[in-house]
Amino acid sequence: MSLRNDVMDANNEAFKFPPVWRDKDKIRLLFANFHTRHWDIEAYDSKMIFWMDLINQYCTYLGKANFSLRELQLQFMRGEQIPACLDVVIAEMAQKKQIRLRTEYEYDPLNSWSGWFLTSFVKRPLSRSWLKLKHLIIAKDALAESFVEWIHLDALRIICSEMETKVLDKNRGKLLHLEAFKTLCKSCQVRIHEDFMDLCLLTLQARRQVALEFKIEKKTQRVHLIKIPADENESLIISEADLAVHNLEMTQASLMKQLESLEEEIKVNDDKARQYVKENKRQLAKTYLRKRRLLEKNHERRSLALHNIETLLSNVEEAQNNGVVLDAYKIGTKTLQKVLNDSGLKYDNVDEVLADVRETLDQHREIQDVMSSNTAEVVTSHDEEELEIELSNLMGEKEAAKPINVCKNNNKPEIVIDDEQLLAMLDELEVEDGTISQASQKTLASL
Repeated sequence: MSLRNDVMDANNEAFKFPPVWRDKDKIRLLFANFHTRHWDIEAYDSKMIFWMDLINQYCTYLGKANFSLRELQLQFMRGEQIPACLDVVIAEMAQKKQIRLRTEYEYDPLNSWSGWFLTSFVKRPLSRSWLKLKHLIIAKDALAESFVEWIHLDALRIICSEMETKVLDKNRGKLLHLEAFKTLCKSCQVRIHEDFMDLCLLTLQARRQVALEFKIEKKTQRVHLIKIPADENESLIISEADLAVHNLEMTQASLMKQLESLEEEIKVNDDKARQYVKENKRQLAKTYLRKRRLLEKNHERRSLALHNIETLLSNVEEAQNNGVVLDAYKIGTKTLQKVLNDSGLKYDNVDEVLADVRETLDQHREIQDVMSSNTAEVVTSHDEEELEIELSNLMGEKEAAKPINVCKNNNKPEIVIDDEQLLAMLDELEVEDGTISQASQKTLASL
């Protein structure tokens, strides 16, 4: 008996089943139907947890959150043995709100109150009434119910978060075709199944992270364009301007491919012409030279068209940037006006306040001048006495210097010296030799 463990993901990598998958006895118990829970609560819960975890791992690994009972039965086959308990597991997961029916999820991805009200009181009662009527007329189709698709909410959250981080955050402000978006996801190494792409984009649109445009293809509505907004404030509507820019970008890409192809053809024709020249086949060489010239003229026209398109795209981008700057100017102007009005800052008020400041400073300066002139005279006499005493100490005088009498006349200091002080000062004077005249010497001798 061979083991079935060849579940492949989008990269053709096999899904790794748990080690218990090779234990025949344990697998037989895990594949068997559930017994009543009160017989063995621990065994019942451990088996339920095993299958819930395995389904979660399976969905996350394949990059798809949608599955059906029939799909799980086929993918989890072990040889010829099919798990017989998966219907109970799915019912338990639905009761715990781990999964939702795909039909309900597509109608209301965010499970809002309006969607819940419509589903609970309108859609679900009508569906149950129809099923009861159908089962009364026709036997219950177990095979059809096994193909009903469910959405695993935890796997969906993981896949959408990965796409947001790896793709959306790095490609803000772009408008892409579905095929281009799939290529981008593959280059960013996002693990997502191709069958789940539309459902994932629908979820991101409900979360206001992308904007979608649909088209009818083979009587089926499919995603056509995906707009990734530049920021949270950008509109999620694909406008005519967005479509125009997108068409210009698509034309630019197409012209680039055409130019590359023309350059290769020009090189091929040039090589062939040179080859025939070496073989002395002039007519064939002329034929390829004519073809090369036609290709060169075509290349020149395509280059000119590409230049014009790139100029238009550059002008559009510049206009968008100028619009952003102008909006910033408007917001800044309104904010400044509001601040000035709220604070009461006007020209007349400011000029009046500054005049008061200047007048107050002038008054303060005059007061300082008057106070400094009155105190200078008192301080001067006191300082002179202290300086004389300090000078006498420095000159090494034995006797303390006598204080100099100072009298004031008309508020001006006047120095008074008595006779003894004057004689003492004369005795201290020194005269150099030969400087006294003869008349002076006679006068001294007569004394």
